[in-house]
Amino acid sequence: MVSSVGMSMGTSGIRAVRTLDGRSFTAEWFPSAGQVPDAEDVAHAIRAIVDRPDAPHSLGVAFPDPDYAAALKSALVEEYVSEVHVISEITGTIEQLRSDPDFRYRTVAIYDLGATGLEMTVADIDSGTVYATTRSSDFSGNGIDGSVRDNLMTLDILAVPRTDEEALELLDFSREIKEALSTHEATQTTDGQFRLLDRRMFDLQIIRPTERSAIALRDLAEMSEIPPEVVVAIGGGARIPLLSDVLGRYLRIPVVVPTDPELISARGAALYATRVDGMRPPAPSTARRNAKTLLTPLLRFGLPSILALGFLTWMLLPDAGTDRSDAGIPVSTVADTASGDEVEQTTIMTAPSSTAVRPTTPPPADPTAIAFTTVVPAPDPQAPDAYIPRYNTGGNVAPPAPAPAPFQLPRIVLPQIQLPQLPRLPFP
Repeated sequence: MVSSVGMSMGTSGIRAVRTLDGRSFTAEWFPSAGQVPDAEDVAHAIRAIVDRPDAPHSLGVAFPDPDYAAALKSALVEEYVSEVHVISEITGTIEQLRSDPDFRYRTVAIYDLGATGLEMTVADIDSGTVYATTRSSDFSGNGIDGSVRDNLMTLDILAVPRTDEEALELLDFSREIKEALSTHEATQTTDGQFRLLDRRMFDLQIIRPTERSAIALRDLAEMSEIPPEVVVAIGGGARIPLLSDVLGRYLRIPVVVPTDPELISARGAALYATRVDGMRPPAPSTARRNAKTLLTPLLRFGLPSILALGFLTWMLLPDAGTDRSDAGIPVSTVADTASGDEVEQTTIMTAPSSTAVRPTTPPPADPTAIAFTTVVPAPDPQAPDAYIPRYNTGGNVAPPAPAPAPFQLPRIVLPQIQLPQLPRLPFP
């Protein structure tokens, strides 16, 4: 089975969920140094996941805003991690709702109350179209935690924090009380001597901002092209019972709070990564390779390279017994023997000269020159006299000057071929 992991950012940590079938999920929590994890913290968590023996086949991350997405992509490059699908939290939420067979609504109003603010969106589930969206920081999870902290400080049972660390500890304690009031009617100290806060007092503290947010969502729904059929409350604040009551009373449509509402965007990121990776064509298997697939790269790339290398070698490297320089051009001499029985033709390889102009007089005999003698049979005395071209060159026939080679390549001198003797032409 193919496993996938989805991640999202939360208060003081990173949420990660893993699934094998797209229905059941297991959650994992990665702590962060700050209250809100930054892009480097998320990249480190992803690096830790992909380095495990059970690394997932697909991995998606839901980000809260576009600036965060750009920073996360840069941090993933620093960690040498690729093939990570980075999507928005709204996209992850829509993906999760679309895959839920029990969710039968199409147009939804998403009410996402997170730690740093409230984001409200009206979207179409089937097409993924977002009709309207807005975000506000006036009502947030951190603001609710601060209200609980202020109420505890008025009871005179807690000492005033003296350092920043003590202030953070008091804020975490207030958050625990808020979460406990989502399922219990009241909270008290461990020994039971002091009653800290009950749900009635808690609701009175947050009723006004909750009603203002419900009115804002109702106005947003009226502005959208298609009115929503249901309100989906997600995020950590969706567990507060007062929210569902106020939203249903002001919008007059059903309010749905999914299981583990703070993990819905992470689940959607995992499902999105699985769907996108499943649409890619599978890589060719090694077992399916045959001789044709193995020889195709060789014939396409190897053979032309070998031919080109051989041609360049033939052009650049001279033969072992041939001097291709200007001074090594063979000079032919033709001479008649005194006996008249046979003609000797001698080809002499002249020594290198310091100038490019060839002398018109024969050079002095060089004892180091190599002479090649070719014996030609004597002509038939009954045949007409053979025509032998003679030039006033002192017995030497100067070959034509070789043409310069194009593209600055080394000059190539072709070997000279001695023409056969032609019969003398009759003149009137």
